Amino acid sequence: MSVPFDADRARALIDVLEPARLTRVCDVGANPLDETPYKGLLAMGGCDVWGFEPQGDAFRALVAAKGPHENYICAAVGDGKTAELKVCADSGFTSLLEPNRAFMAATGQFRDRLAVVARVKLKTTKLDSLPDLPAFDLLKIDIQGGELAAFRGGKAHLATAVAVITEVSALPIYEGQPLLHHQIAELSKHGYFLHKFLFLKSFGFRNPFTTRLRRRTYRSQLGDGDAVLVRGLVDLSTLETEALKHLAILADAVLLTQDLAVRAMMELQGRGLLSAAQVHGYMDLLPHVEPRHLEAI
Repeated sequence: MSVPFDADRARALIDVLEPARLTRVCDVGANPLDETPYKGLLAMGGCDVWGFEPQGDAFRALVAAKGPHENYICAAVGDGKTAELKVCADSGFTSLLEPNRAFMAATGQFRDRLAVVARVKLKTTKLDSLPDLPAFDLLKIDIQGGELAAFRGGKAHLATAVAVITEVSALPIYEGQPLLHHQIAELSKHGYFLHKFLFLKSFGFRNPFTTRLRRRTYRSQLGDGDAVLVRGLVDLSTLETEALKHLAILADAVLLTQDLAVRAMMELQGRGLLSAAQVHGYMDLLPHVEPRHLEAI
């Protein structure tokens, strides 16, 4: 459990931490279909965003609506090779991978939305090959099955980032799609551990018999969702000081796991960079906390 984003609390935290720069977010697959988890932090000017989107219409929409802290590049992030973009009837399902007919047949899900309406050849880009892309703290990625290629082409950036928000799936919606356990295994090579799910959908199987089962009641199969992984989660002493500051900011304002923010602050306090009073001052801004112990006042 956690508490919602609060701009005043986030600003107070940033002021206490005094990071050397704004927190940076790299958003791979930035198609503006849903509200982003960093929306609040961006709106208050608390982060810079570098977004990548290969679909022309979606890219133009991003550029038209962007603010002063947003930078967008029309590119497909991957392994650097030429690939074919399968443009689907629902643009949110567009992928470099082929829709999985076996999945659709077995589950009865997404047939219309996964229909391929166009195929576009394009050159993918490795994150580590982009000289103008600065080091970032959070990688948010939603590219419908292309995650492993992006991770493998961004090893240098993963070594300095502190968190990843990635779309994961329990079943292969696309042919050859890396599933939840594949992504966890790959990111574990870079010191990341599964922290939480921002959300995880479920659905019911559809066939001529299950039409009698009410969908809201019978939804037994795990579907897709967004998973959060954090670097150095079991030993924050391995993180650099600046990385710890950005982890605390992200934990409070984006991941909404304020107990992790306190843990990062405690590590900074142990390094002599924060006082105990400053850590308690942040906690005083949170709802549902116990009063300070006398020795902490």
